[in-house]
Amino acid sequence: MAHPSSPARRILVAALLAAPLAASAATASTTRPLNVREGPGTQFLVLTVLPVRTSVTVRGCINGWQWCEVDTRRARGWVDSRFLQPSVRNRVPIIRNPKQRERQPRPVG
Repeated sequence: MAHPSSPARRILVAALLAAPLAASAATASTTRPLNVREGPGTQFLVLTVLPVRTSVTVRGCINGWQWCEVDTRRARGWVDSRFLQPSVRNRVPIIRNPKQRERQPRPVG
């Protein structure tokens, strides 16, 4: 079995998530414990960690397919797409210019 970040797997995820839907969302599940972040990158704060096989609603993915914006019962944020297993029946739109939340200062103490 190929490693989750293998080029073939990334191409498969991109192909399955490529075409926009009228509803602008698709479902997927996590393939490992997965950080949900404030923005599309590891430099953003982790909002929550999703367990394996958690169902998420994918709102869209940025170009390059590295990061997807998702909704869960726990939070709305960004996840690394390498660890999502999309539903074959779904497609996700590309987010061209992702809006990012203002970072709030964390209280000290």
